[in-house]
Amino acid sequence: MSLDSKISKLLENWPAKVISLVMAIFIMFLYNLTRLEQRVIIVPLNISEGHSYVPATEYPKTVRVIIRGDREQIYRVRESDIVASLDLARYSSEGVFRVPVKLERRGDALNIDPLELKAEPSEIPISFERLAAKRVAITPTFKGFLEQGYVLISYEILPSEISIEGPTSLVSSIKDISTDIIELSGKTSDFSLSVPLVKPSDLIRLVDANTVKFSAKIQIQERRVTLKNVPIYISNLDPSLTISDQLPSGKITLVPQPGQDETLASDASLQADFKGIVKPGLYSIPLTVNTPEGFEVEAYEPLALNVRLHSAPVLPTFH
Repeated sequence: MSLDSKISKLLENWPAKVISLVMAIFIMFLYNLTRLEQRVIIVPLNISEGHSYVPATEYPKTVRVIIRGDREQIYRVRESDIVASLDLARYSSEGVFRVPVKLERRGDALNIDPLELKAEPSEIPISFERLAAKRVAITPTFKGFLEQGYVLISYEILPSEISIEGPTSLVSSIKDISTDIIELSGKTSDFSLSVPLVKPSDLIRLVDANTVKFSAKIQIQERRVTLKNVPIYISNLDPSLTISDQLPSGKITLVPQPGQDETLASDASLQADFKGIVKPGLYSIPLTVNTPEGFEVEAYEPLALNVRLHSAPVLPTFH
């Protein structure tokens, strides 16, 4: 058979043959499509940030990836074989942008065909602001109470402040950075520990450190009793003199000894001793504290009694 006759025979009824070929390809496609199954995995989002503009809104840290392919093949794919990423470094102005999620195959996923990958969501809207930085103080976060009878007299945090970076609006609103919880329950003595810092937002970066050293000084708390309106008693006042002014009352703070009944403190008083004064005039008499047994004086006021002494009136005598 000549070449021309072969070509003529091949082109005979060519529309029907073309339709048949297209139908065959379509049927094969449908067949392969019915054989494909899908699987969903969750993978972390890798972020590449810029230096001048950074995200000002929270964004997801993971993304759903729909894997479509042959059933026996798609279950060979591990989460580490799919890399999802957001390229934020290419944005160089403020505003809201829809950032596409880029998917990349690695490992076993490179050798599987057919294999379809689809990210959900495929784009993530993110607001960008100019990068800002400043230094802020560190504030401790306490939980619980010291053992009864003990008090936290002082503490130290090193470093006491750190630098932070982030979007301008967020950085400007931050006054300090808090530590993680510092447990005080049951403590009766000095202690030190390393404490993580708590970021107020994932959009904030702690520049200097992620932890600080916290040191506390604890001591036993002395009980104190404060008495108000304490009377001032006069002693050794010369009979020829008199006090015309109304005497004030005082205030005393006492520290009871261990086990001492605090109610006995009410017997305390102040005393002004006028011994040796025999003439009228203005005097400042130091006060002393009369305390019940088992108490120590911590403070009292006034320290002195300022009074004016007058000659006592002479009583008439009768014969």
